[in-house]
Amino acid sequence: MTFQRLLLPIAPNQELGAAFHQAFQFADKVKAHVTLFTVIAELAEMKELSKYSVSTLTLLDEATKQSELQLGGYLSELKNQYPNITFELKVGVGIPFIEIIKEAAASSTDLIVIDAHRDDKDTACQFGTTTRHLMRKSSTPIWAIRLPEDKKPKINKIVVAIDVTDQDSTLLNEKLLQHSYEFASINQASLYPSHVWRLESEGYLREWNRSTDLEIAVVAKQMRDDRSARLEAIAKPYESSDTPIHITMLEGIPKKILPDYVNSHDIDLVIMGTVSRTGIAGFLMGNTAESMLDRIQCSVITLKPDEFKSPVLEE
Repeated sequence: MTFQRLLLPIAPNQELGAAFHQAFQFADKVKAHVTLFTVIAELAEMKELSKYSVSTLTLLDEATKQSELQLGGYLSELKNQYPNITFELKVGVGIPFIEIIKEAAASSTDLIVIDAHRDDKDTACQFGTTTRHLMRKSSTPIWAIRLPEDKKPKINKIVVAIDVTDQDSTLLNEKLLQHSYEFASINQASLYPSHVWRLESEGYLREWNRSTDLEIAVVAKQMRDDRSARLEAIAKPYESSDTPIHITMLEGIPKKILPDYVNSHDIDLVIMGTVSRTGIAGFLMGNTAESMLDRIQCSVITLKPDEFKSPVLEE
Protein backbone atom coordinates (compact mmCIF):
# COMPACT_ATOMS: atom_id res chain seq x y z
CA MET A 1 0.00 0.00 0.00
CA THR A 2 1.26 3.47 -0.90
CA PHE A 3 -0.64 5.51 1.69
CA GLN A 4 0.02 4.01 5.12
CA ARG A 5 0.84 7.16 7.09
CA LEU A 6 -1.61 10.09 6.99
CA LEU A 7 -1.19 13.51 8.59
CA LEU A 8 -4.42 15.39 9.37
CA PRO A 9 -3.89 19.04 10.36
CA ILE A 10 -6.71 20.27 12.60
CA ALA A 11 -6.87 23.96 13.44
CA PRO A 12 -7.44 25.02 17.07
CA ASN A 13 -11.17 24.88 17.89
CA GLN A 14 -11.93 23.25 14.52
CA GLU A 15 -14.68 20.65 14.53
CA LEU A 16 -14.23 17.35 12.74
CA GLY A 17 -16.81 17.85 10.02
CA ALA A 18 -18.30 15.21 7.76
CA ALA A 19 -15.65 15.86 5.11
CA PHE A 20 -12.88 14.41 7.27
CA HIS A 21 -14.71 11.09 7.39
CA GLN A 22 -13.94 10.60 3.72
CA ALA A 23 -10.29 10.28 4.75
CA PHE A 24 -11.02 8.28 7.91
CA GLN A 25 -13.02 5.72 5.93
CA PHE A 26 -10.10 5.31 3.53
CA ALA A 27 -7.56 5.08 6.37
CA ASP A 28 -9.63 2.44 8.17
CA LYS A 29 -9.75 0.27 5.06
CA VAL A 30 -5.95 0.28 4.66
CA LYS A 31 -5.26 0.11 8.44
CA ALA A 32 -3.27 3.31 8.27
CA HIS A 33 -1.38 5.28 10.91
CA VAL A 34 -3.11 8.66 11.28
CA THR A 35 -1.59 11.64 13.09
CA LEU A 36 -3.97 14.38 14.23
CA PHE A 37 -1.81 17.50 14.16
CA THR A 38 -2.64 20.95 15.49
CA VAL A 39 -0.39 23.94 14.81
CA ILE A 40 -0.67 26.89 17.16
CA ALA A 41 0.13 30.03 15.21
CA GLU A 42 2.88 31.93 17.03
CA LEU A 43 1.64 35.51 16.85
CA ALA A 44 4.14 38.25 16.14
CA GLU A 45 2.56 40.38 18.86
CA MET A 46 3.46 37.88 21.58
CA LYS A 47 6.84 39.56 22.00
CA GLU A 48 5.09 42.87 22.51
CA LEU A 49 2.69 41.33 25.04
CA SER A 50 5.63 40.14 27.10
CA LYS A 51 6.48 43.80 27.78
CA TYR A 52 3.21 44.15 29.66
CA SER A 53 3.88 41.35 32.14
CA VAL A 54 2.11 38.78 30.00
CA SER A 55 4.18 35.62 29.80
CA THR A 56 4.53 34.41 26.21
CA LEU A 57 5.45 30.98 27.53
CA THR A 58 2.29 30.85 29.65
CA LEU A 59 0.15 31.76 26.65
CA LEU A 60 1.71 29.02 24.53
CA ASP A 61 1.48 26.48 27.33
CA GLU A 62 -2.20 27.17 27.81
CA ALA A 63 -2.89 27.04 24.06
CA THR A 64 -0.98 23.76 23.83
CA LYS A 65 -2.95 22.21 26.69
CA GLN A 66 -6.24 23.25 25.12
CA SER A 67 -5.20 21.78 21.77
CA GLU A 68 -4.15 18.52 23.40
CA LEU A 69 -7.50 18.32 25.20
CA GLN A 70 -9.33 18.98 21.94
CA LEU A 71 -7.44 16.26 20.07
CA GLY A 72 -7.87 13.86 22.98
CA GLY A 73 -11.61 14.42 22.91
CA TYR A 74 -11.71 13.50 19.22
CA LEU A 75 -9.55 10.44 19.78
CA SER A 76 -11.95 8.43 21.95
CA GLU A 77 -14.78 8.94 19.48
CA LEU A 78 -12.65 8.12 16.42
CA LYS A 79 -11.15 4.96 17.92
CA ASN A 80 -14.60 3.47 18.37
CA GLN A 81 -15.70 4.46 14.89
CA TYR A 82 -12.49 3.43 13.07
CA PRO A 83 -10.95 0.48 14.95
CA ASN A 84 -8.39 -0.32 12.23
CA ILE A 85 -6.64 3.05 12.43
CA THR A 86 -3.63 3.63 14.68
CA PHE A 87 -3.96 7.20 15.95
CA GLU A 88 -1.30 9.60 17.18
CA LEU A 89 -1.69 13.16 18.51
CA LYS A 90 0.79 16.02 18.04
CA VAL A 91 0.79 19.77 18.68
CA GLY A 92 3.25 22.21 17.09
CA VAL A 93 3.90 25.95 17.17
CA GLY A 94 4.68 28.16 14.20
CA ILE A 95 3.39 29.03 10.74
CA PRO A 96 0.85 26.30 9.93
CA PHE A 97 1.87 25.31 6.39
CA ILE A 98 5.58 25.31 7.29
CA GLU A 99 5.08 23.16 10.39
CA ILE A 100 2.80 20.79 8.46
CA ILE A 101 5.43 20.28 5.74
CA LYS A 102 8.18 19.78 8.32
CA GLU A 103 6.13 17.30 10.34
CA ALA A 104 5.20 15.38 7.18
CA ALA A 105 8.88 15.02 6.29
CA ALA A 106 9.96 14.12 9.83
CA SER A 107 7.31 11.42 10.21
CA SER A 108 7.63 10.00 6.66
CA THR A 109 4.02 10.92 5.93
CA ASP A 110 2.54 9.50 2.72
CA LEU A 111 -0.41 11.88 2.49
CA ILE A 112 -1.41 15.18 4.07
CA VAL A 113 -5.19 15.47 4.49
CA ILE A 114 -6.58 18.99 4.92
CA ASP A 115 -10.12 20.28 5.17
CA ALA A 116 -10.50 22.67 2.23
CA HIS A 117 -13.58 24.24 3.85
CA ARG A 118 -11.52 25.69 6.68
CA ASP A 119 -9.85 28.87 5.47
CA ASP A 120 -11.41 32.24 4.60
CA LYS A 121 -12.12 32.54 0.91
CA ASP A 122 -13.93 34.73 -1.59
CA THR A 123 -16.05 31.95 -3.08
CA ALA A 124 -17.47 28.70 -1.78
CA CYS A 125 -15.10 26.52 -3.82
CA GLN A 126 -11.93 28.54 -3.43
CA PHE A 127 -9.01 26.95 -1.62
CA GLY A 128 -7.68 28.74 1.48
CA THR A 129 -4.16 30.09 1.91
CA THR A 130 -2.81 27.13 3.89
CA THR A 131 -4.06 24.65 1.29
CA ARG A 132 -2.52 26.71 -1.53
CA HIS A 133 0.83 26.92 0.24
CA LEU A 134 0.83 23.17 0.78
CA MET A 135 -0.08 22.41 -2.84
CA ARG A 136 2.69 24.69 -4.07
CA LYS A 137 5.45 23.79 -1.63
CA SER A 138 4.90 20.31 -0.21
CA SER A 139 6.61 17.32 -1.77
CA THR A 140 4.17 15.11 0.17
CA PRO A 141 0.88 14.56 -1.69
CA ILE A 142 -2.03 16.76 -0.53
CA TRP A 143 -5.60 15.52 -0.15
CA ALA A 144 -7.79 18.63 0.05
CA ILE A 145 -11.19 17.37 1.14
CA ARG A 146 -14.27 19.19 -0.06
CA LEU A 147 -17.59 17.48 0.51
CA PRO A 148 -20.84 19.15 -0.58
CA GLU A 149 -23.54 19.06 2.10
CA ASP A 150 -25.76 16.75 0.07
CA LYS A 151 -23.04 14.13 -0.56
CA LYS A 152 -21.90 11.16 1.49
CA PRO A 153 -18.20 10.56 2.22
CA LYS A 154 -18.17 7.38 0.08
CA ILE A 155 -15.90 7.67 -2.96
CA ASN A 156 -17.52 6.16 -6.05
CA LYS A 157 -15.99 8.02 -9.01
CA ILE A 158 -12.38 9.17 -9.39
CA VAL A 159 -11.00 11.34 -12.19
CA VAL A 160 -7.24 11.35 -12.74
CA ALA A 161 -5.99 14.19 -14.97
CA ILE A 162 -3.36 12.85 -17.38
CA ASP A 163 -1.18 14.97 -19.67
CA VAL A 164 -0.07 13.22 -22.87
CA THR A 165 1.09 16.22 -24.90
CA ASP A 166 4.73 15.09 -24.77
CA GLN A 167 7.14 12.67 -23.10
CA ASP A 168 8.16 15.06 -20.30
CA SER A 169 5.22 13.99 -18.13
CA THR A 170 5.61 10.22 -18.55
CA LEU A 171 6.94 9.49 -15.07
CA LEU A 172 4.41 11.79 -13.41
CA ASN A 173 1.60 10.21 -15.44
CA GLU A 174 2.64 6.73 -14.30
CA LYS A 175 2.72 7.93 -10.69
CA LEU A 176 -0.71 9.54 -11.03
CA LEU A 177 -2.26 6.44 -12.53
CA GLN A 178 -0.67 4.13 -9.97
CA HIS A 179 -1.97 6.17 -7.04
CA SER A 180 -5.40 6.78 -8.54
CA TYR A 181 -5.81 3.09 -9.37
CA GLU A 182 -4.92 2.22 -5.77
CA PHE A 183 -7.51 4.69 -4.47
CA ALA A 184 -10.14 3.35 -6.85
CA SER A 185 -9.38 -0.26 -5.95
CA ILE A 186 -9.51 0.33 -2.17
CA ASN A 187 -12.77 2.30 -2.44
CA GLN A 188 -14.29 -0.03 -5.06
CA ALA A 189 -14.72 3.06 -7.22
CA SER A 190 -14.70 3.67 -10.98
CA LEU A 191 -11.60 5.35 -12.42
CA TYR A 192 -11.70 7.94 -15.19
CA PRO A 193 -8.24 8.64 -16.72
CA SER A 194 -8.95 11.99 -18.41
CA HIS A 195 -7.07 14.20 -20.83
CA VAL A 196 -8.09 17.71 -21.92
CA TRP A 197 -6.96 18.68 -25.41
CA ARG A 198 -7.62 21.30 -28.05
CA LEU A 199 -6.13 22.43 -31.36
CA GLU A 200 -4.52 25.66 -30.19
CA SER A 201 -2.95 26.39 -33.57
CA GLU A 202 -6.28 26.56 -35.42
CA GLY A 203 -5.99 30.34 -35.81
CA TYR A 204 -2.54 30.06 -37.35
CA LEU A 205 -3.66 27.34 -39.71
CA ARG A 206 -6.49 29.54 -40.94
CA GLU A 207 -4.56 32.79 -41.20
CA TRP A 208 -1.07 31.73 -42.24
CA ASN A 209 -1.61 28.37 -43.93
CA ARG A 210 -4.99 29.23 -45.48
CA SER A 211 -6.26 25.83 -44.29
CA THR A 212 -9.87 24.93 -45.02
CA ASP A 213 -12.37 23.79 -42.39
CA LEU A 214 -12.01 20.22 -43.65
CA GLU A 215 -8.20 20.33 -43.42
CA ILE A 216 -8.38 21.72 -39.89
CA ALA A 217 -10.91 19.06 -38.91
CA VAL A 218 -8.57 16.35 -40.22
CA VAL A 219 -5.63 17.76 -38.21
CA ALA A 220 -7.80 17.99 -35.09
CA LYS A 221 -8.97 14.38 -35.48
CA GLN A 222 -5.40 13.18 -35.94
CA MET A 223 -4.34 15.02 -32.80
CA ARG A 224 -7.25 13.65 -30.79
CA ASP A 225 -6.62 10.08 -32.02
CA ASP A 226 -2.93 10.37 -31.18
CA ARG A 227 -3.60 11.71 -27.68
CA SER A 228 -6.28 9.06 -27.11
CA ALA A 229 -3.89 6.28 -28.14
CA ARG A 230 -1.25 7.57 -25.71
CA LEU A 231 -3.80 7.72 -22.90
CA GLU A 232 -4.97 4.18 -23.61
CA ALA A 233 -1.35 2.96 -23.64
CA ILE A 234 -0.73 4.47 -20.20
CA ALA A 235 -3.87 2.84 -18.80
CA LYS A 236 -3.26 -0.53 -20.50
CA PRO A 237 -1.53 -2.21 -17.51
CA TYR A 238 -4.74 -1.76 -15.51
CA GLU A 239 -7.32 -2.76 -18.12
CA SER A 240 -7.64 -6.36 -16.95
CA SER A 241 -8.27 -5.40 -13.32
CA ASP A 242 -11.62 -5.56 -11.55
CA THR A 243 -11.67 -1.76 -11.23
CA PRO A 244 -13.91 -0.16 -13.90
CA ILE A 245 -11.73 2.15 -16.03
CA HIS A 246 -13.24 4.69 -18.41
CA ILE A 247 -10.86 6.53 -20.78
CA THR A 248 -12.15 10.11 -21.11
CA MET A 249 -11.11 12.65 -23.75
CA LEU A 250 -12.31 16.23 -23.21
CA GLU A 251 -11.93 19.00 -25.78
CA GLY A 252 -11.53 22.61 -24.70
CA ILE A 253 -9.69 24.87 -22.26
CA PRO A 254 -8.50 22.81 -19.25
CA LYS A 255 -9.41 25.33 -16.54
CA LYS A 256 -13.02 25.34 -17.77
CA ILE A 257 -13.67 21.95 -19.33
CA LEU A 258 -12.29 19.69 -16.60
CA PRO A 259 -14.17 21.40 -13.72
CA ASP A 260 -17.36 21.44 -15.81
CA TYR A 261 -17.02 17.72 -16.47
CA VAL A 262 -16.23 16.90 -12.83
CA ASN A 263 -19.06 19.00 -11.44
CA SER A 264 -21.65 17.65 -13.86
CA HIS A 265 -20.75 13.94 -13.60
CA ASP A 266 -20.99 13.40 -9.84
CA ILE A 267 -17.23 12.89 -9.43
CA ASP A 268 -16.08 12.38 -5.82
CA LEU A 269 -12.32 12.82 -6.17
CA VAL A 270 -9.91 14.37 -8.68
CA ILE A 271 -6.24 13.36 -8.69
CA MET A 272 -3.85 15.60 -10.60
CA GLY A 273 -0.18 16.50 -10.83
CA THR A 274 1.31 19.87 -10.02
CA VAL A 275 4.71 21.09 -11.14
CA SER A 276 6.54 24.37 -10.72
CA ARG A 277 6.94 25.30 -14.33
CA THR A 278 4.71 26.42 -17.15
CA GLY A 279 4.10 24.81 -20.49
CA ILE A 280 2.27 21.63 -19.49
CA ALA A 281 -1.48 22.04 -19.76
CA GLY A 282 -3.24 21.06 -16.57
CA PHE A 283 -0.06 20.48 -14.58
CA LEU A 284 1.01 23.90 -13.32
CA MET A 285 0.32 25.65 -10.07
CA GLY A 286 0.04 28.99 -11.82
CA ASN A 287 -3.12 30.97 -12.57
CA THR A 288 -4.55 28.32 -14.90
CA ALA A 289 -4.31 25.37 -12.52
CA GLU A 290 -5.35 27.34 -9.45
CA SER A 291 -8.35 28.70 -11.32
CA MET A 292 -9.25 25.16 -12.35
CA LEU A 293 -8.89 23.84 -8.80
CA ASP A 294 -11.09 26.62 -7.44
CA ARG A 295 -13.90 25.57 -9.80
CA ILE A 296 -13.86 21.89 -8.83
CA GLN A 297 -16.50 21.15 -6.20
CA CYS A 298 -15.19 17.80 -4.92
CA SER A 299 -12.09 16.60 -3.09
CA VAL A 300 -8.72 16.91 -4.85
CA ILE A 301 -5.41 15.08 -4.42
CA THR A 302 -2.32 16.79 -5.85
CA LEU A 303 0.97 15.00 -6.50
CA LYS A 304 4.42 16.37 -7.29
CA PRO A 305 7.03 14.69 -9.51
CA ASP A 306 9.49 12.56 -7.52
CA GLU A 307 12.31 15.02 -8.17
CA PHE A 308 10.45 17.95 -6.59
CA LYS A 309 12.15 19.34 -3.46
CA SER A 310 10.14 21.43 -1.02
CA PRO A 311 11.59 24.94 -0.62
CA VAL A 312 10.46 24.81 3.03
CA LEU A 313 12.79 21.87 3.74
CA GLU A 314 15.70 23.43 1.87
CA GLU A 315 15.70 26.66 3.86
